[in-house]
Amino acid sequence: MKFTWLVCALLCLQEEIPFKPSEEFEVKLSFEFKEREGTNVNKIELDQTEKEYQRSRSSGPLPYLNMSVRAIKLAPEEVRVKVQQNGKNVALNKKIDTTTILKLDLGFTDDIKDRVSPYEYTLFFLNQDKEPLSKVIIYFEEDGTYLVNGQKRGKL
Repeated sequence: MKFTWLVCALLCLQEEIPFKPSEEFEVKLSFEFKEREGTNVNKIELDQTEKEYQRSRSSGPLPYLNMSVRAIKLAPEEVRVKVQQNGKNVALNKKIDTTTILKLDLGFTDDIKDRVSPYEYTLFFLNQDKEPLSKVIIYFEEDGTYLVNGQKRGKL
């Protein structure tokens, strides 16, 4: 019983990491058209849905999304940035300053909307001890709307 109270107390004491103010960073999306890599048409994947099958066999150029993020202003303690995809996979972890432009290759827009590729990117701005000081969350909804820190910014 004491252990349960201790866990509850620790959970209540955890501080939420604040959002970085929108005037301290900029997010730019850039689109290009790419063709999908060729797949082996003789291979059958039993766990593939019909939509995934059609997507893998499609031809012609498709919209492809890249994102660049730049910190306009950093707190003196913010020296690193860590980018997580969908809250788990670390896509990038590096030192940062105001001249650094983070370039992320997001993939085909249909894959993002259909949840085949990552659809949420969280940027944690870290101190020297790698503790998060602020964050930016970029989220793509299934209809193509994208949000930055919960604010609607546009649509794919």
